[in-house]
Amino acid sequence: MIWEVFRQSKEGGTFEYCRDVHAPDREMAKQFAVIQHGRRKPTNALWVVPQEKIASISPGEDPGESAAEGGSATWVVFTPNFQGYQTEAGTVEATDNAGAKTAALKEFADPDDKELWVVKEQLISEVNGTQVAFGGTTDKAYRFAQTYNVDPAAEEVEASEGEQVEAER
Repeated sequence: MIWEVFRQSKEGGTFEYCRDVHAPDREMAKQFAVIQHGRRKPTNALWVVPQEKIASISPGEDPGESAAEGGSATWVVFTPNFQGYQTEAGTVEATDNAGAKTAALKEFADPDDKELWVVKEQLISEVNGTQVAFGGTTDKAYRFAQTYNVDPAAEEVEASEGEQVEAER
């Protein structure tokens, strides 16, 4: 089964699509998402969603008839950012996919958008920093020579050279 993964880089930020993982169930998908998408870039939380539960619609497309029966649910809407990656835009209330698509188009559609994604909020599984330690970025300052303390070594070399000169005399 394919699970789509969305990453939030800092608390309060939006979730941005960062690719998918293949996993047999939700728990494995969350673990794979942490391993593949939460270890290199700064990560506050990840969302994991079954791919087949994401409904997509393009501006100008007919969302279909909404069966306005049953209770309303919250749907998360994703729109493409400037790089083309789907980014969390907000939420809409609807009773079904068609209603969510209609509401998303009305509230978030931009004529330049290729497609919007909508997913029922209750289908999103979250992994956050209280559940797992994300990798984040590594401090690589050790790679730069100016971060080393070379004074003791320089003093030792100077003393050794002095001893060498004395020995040669």
